[in-house]
Amino acid sequence: MERMLFKLKRIWKDYFLKKVGINFIYKSFTMDENIVKQENAMEELVKFAPVVILKEKNQLKQRKHKMKVLGIGNAIIDVICKVEEKFITENNLTKGTMKLFFDEIEFKSLLGSLKIEKTISGGSVANSIVGLSQLKNDVGFIGKISDDDFGAKYEEGLKKENVQYFYTKDKESLPTGTCLILVTPDSERTMCTFLGIAGKISERDVDEKIIKKSELIFLEGYL
Repeated sequence: MERMLFKLKRIWKDYFLKKVGINFIYKSFTMDENIVKQENAMEELVKFAPVVILKEKNQLKQRKHKMKVLGIGNAIIDVICKVEEKFITENNLTKGTMKLFFDEIEFKSLLGSLKIEKTISGGSVANSIVGLSQLKNDVGFIGKISDDDFGAKYEEGLKKENVQYFYTKDKESLPTGTCLILVTPDSERTMCTFLGIAGKISERDVDEKIIKKSELIFLEGYL
């Protein structure tokens, strides 16, 4: 019993000094170093247990609630355009589906022939993050964009939705990822997507400090 109580003494002392991180002078259990009374030891443990719990709760509050959810995914700006049925057939598109473009020139040619009605900051994870923000959650997003017109609109769109955007855009070799949403008179949507620089996101674009501030991390499965 005596050995166990002395061990408890050391454990609690180490806990205060190292884990809790406060300056604490631990009392001796008894006047005689070689004689430990059980009641004194238990009295010390009971006395200081609430202090540990309170300190841990305060530290937990500091670590948590900085941000509820952080999303990491493809930053794709949705570009909404109204088109006639013949536009779909003339460009060899299948109505109501999504076509992934790999040729930047071909995609820009298609985009250049359209009148843009509206742009929305999108991407699978970003859409979910915006929804969580609208439900009054503190959220953030990391996604790679380029320092171009669509990149600026993308960043602006997230900020309007009260989403913290943790990425500093730069002039990239590829443009900001874009999804053309072609809406025909019957309200059917046909999508054309060019991932651009969004598909090049890597660990270098993610700040570890931001990760630690978030309670949950939400990732896309096809990154």
